Amino acid sequence: MLHPMPADELGHIREEIRALRAREVALRKCFTDDCDDGLYEGCEYDVEVKFQKRRVLAKDRLPAAIVNDPQYYDVKYAPVVRVVQRDEPRLPMGFADAGLIASHNSFEVVEAWN
Repeated sequence: MLHPMPADELGHIREEIRALRAREVALRKCFTDDCDDGLYEGCEYDVEVKFQKRRVLAKDRLPAAIVNDPQYYDVKYAPVVRVVQRDEPRLPMGFADAGLIASHNSFEVVEAWN
């Protein structure tokens, strides 16, 4: 069995993460829709729901003089890793269609002779 290429493995892991996140959203909704603070018991885990108050900066209410002034912004760089699904899969490096002699019936059997 061929080991997955790192790019393929990363793509598969991200698919699993997307599915897990969607499931988490659905489960969280069970605890947060139309409820107050509460404790929900399970066999292995308990879920606590608490409402937390926090301050949030309303950027849309700031004056344009501040929003458009570059002195209030920093520029930061960070790597972005994208996973793009290929239209057609390909063989790993070092393998070629011609290298798959088992898929063709035009090969000779070489036997050792004493």
